[in-house]
Amino acid sequence: MSDGGTVPETLVNDDAVVLYGDILRVTDTIGGRSEQIIREASGLGGSEFEVLLRLARHPEGRTTSARLAEDLSFTSGGLTRLIARMEQAGLLVRHPHPDDRRAALLEPTSDGRQRLRRALQAHVPQVNQDLLGALTPVERLILRELVTKVLGHCPRGLVQNESQPHLPSSNPSNPTNGEPS
Repeated sequence: MSDGGTVPETLVNDDAVVLYGDILRVTDTIGGRSEQIIREASGLGGSEFEVLLRLARHPEGRTTSARLAEDLSFTSGGLTRLIARMEQAGLLVRHPHPDDRRAALLEPTSDGRQRLRRALQAHVPQVNQDLLGALTPVERLILRELVTKVLGHCPRGLVQNESQPHLPSSNPSNPTNGEPS
C-alpha cells in the first residue's frame, strides 16, 4: 500500500494529543448526559440553559447581548437569533440600556428563572457525580487550578465573570449546591 508512509508513533501517542482526546471524550460523555437531564427537567436546550445561567451570574441578573456573546463565545448573529427565539418563547426580555441607547439589557423572565432553577436542580447532582464524583476535595481544587491555568493560557482566555465561580459541593445529594433557592 502506497499511502505516503506510516504516521510516527511519537505523533500518534503524543501526550497532548492523547490528553486532548480524553478531554473531548469526557466533555462529550458528561455534556450529552447533562443536556438530556436539563432538557427533561426544564425543556431547555443546551444553549438556552447557558444563556440563562450566564445571565444569572451577572449583577442584577442581566447584561448586554455583547457581553453575553463574549461570555459564551457566540457570534453576534448566532446569539441574536438565539435571543430572538428565547424572547419569543418567553424565557427572556430586553430592556433599554440606561447608559447606551444602542444597547439593550437582557433579563430572564419569571418563567426563564423557574426553568433555570429546575434545570440546575437536576443538573447539579448529575454533574457533581459525573465530573467530580471520583475526586477527593483536594483533587477537585487541583483540577480547578489546572483548568484555570490552561484557560488563562488559551487565546480566548478566561471569561471574566462578575461573580467568582466555585466548585460544586462535595455533597452530590444537595441539589442546590448549598446556595439559596
